[in-house]
Amino acid sequence: MFRHTAFFLFRDDITPEKVRHMQKGLAYMRFECKSVKALDYGADLFGGSEVRRKVKPFKRKPRWDGQKSGPPSSFDMALMLDFENAAGNDAYNNDDVHHEVGDYNASICDPELTARVDWRYDGDFLINPGHVRHSAMFLWRDEATNRDKKEVQETVQNLEDARGVERVTIGKNIGKLTTDFDWIVDIQVRDKAAANALLKSNAYKDAMKAVAPVTKYEWTARITHEMRGI
Repeated sequence: MFRHTAFFLFRDDITPEKVRHMQKGLAYMRFECKSVKALDYGADLFGGSEVRRKVKPFKRKPRWDGQKSGPPSSFDMALMLDFENAAGNDAYNNDDVHHEVGDYNASICDPELTARVDWRYDGDFLINPGHVRHSAMFLWRDEATNRDKKEVQETVQNLEDARGVERVTIGKNIGKLTTDFDWIVDIQVRDKAAANALLKSNAYKDAMKAVAPVTKYEWTARITHEMRGI
């Protein structure tokens, strides 16, 4: 399966009405963009960038000063689109419905900070409606070796043994945009409580301690949402 994943960050003037309109547009694409075989979307369960928006722009800690601490906040909205192959994704990118929805999303989100990755996975659709998905995209540091990358991804994959985790999938970017992230981890758990417990666990913290030195950790894009697979 070919999956296109995108995470969005809201602008400072976001409202609940704008969020609902965005969600309607995301769901609409499942039925009107013919090459889309499955679609999942959802807002961050833990507030997304709300904590960031509460700080005046000139008082916000710059990303380049956060290599050890990571990003200032999670992202706000996730979109997962599944296609049979890359040609299906190309057809979606040329679809007028996608363009219309994308224009609205750009008006309420910061398009320069949208995080994207294209990747492949095997088996059935990687969607479990009603359960919760925590996913994170990473960028490798320039000096990261192939051995570094292999060891770190094995460490993250081992989170599948952590309490409450149902499934861990790692995807490597196959997209061609220069703004694409390098890889993604997709972790599925039962519910919000299980997600919260995982994110606070030593297992997750230790995995991120392994990830940080070999990635541009300050640019990590992460979000936790309830799956609305259709």
